[in-house]
Amino acid sequence: MPTDEPRFTAPARDDVVVILSRDAIGAALLAALVETLGYTVHFVRAPSTADDAMRRLKPRICLVDCDDPDMCGDEVIGRAMMRRVAVVIFGARSAMERVREFAVRRGLQRLLMPATIRDIEAVVERAIAD
Repeated sequence: MPTDEPRFTAPARDDVVVILSRDAIGAALLAALVETLGYTVHFVRAPSTADDAMRRLKPRICLVDCDDPDMCGDEVIGRAMMRRVAVVIFGARSAMERVREFAVRRGLQRLLMPATIRDIEAVVERAIAD
């Protein structure tokens, strides 16, 4: 049945996004939204493999789960930033203060979960522009 409503088509991008999170379900939900923006998403579940993933994948953006203190540490984020990867930290509203403080201290964009597609798009675009 034909419809007059426009269909959403993700923009074509070559950009890779890496999601650093041990929370497989939360990361998959976030990835589904990021993919609708046209990005290719890869997952990293252990901080010890993050630097190798950054080297191999050469992502434009890295989304880091700050509900996990091992992922959201200066070493992991610092190495991503040294590779000139735009870093966005995310976390649950229950951890809002810790996420905000870390973002301000490192000059990072932050995303509070749950997030809408518009929230994600806006924070990713700001991170790329920084």
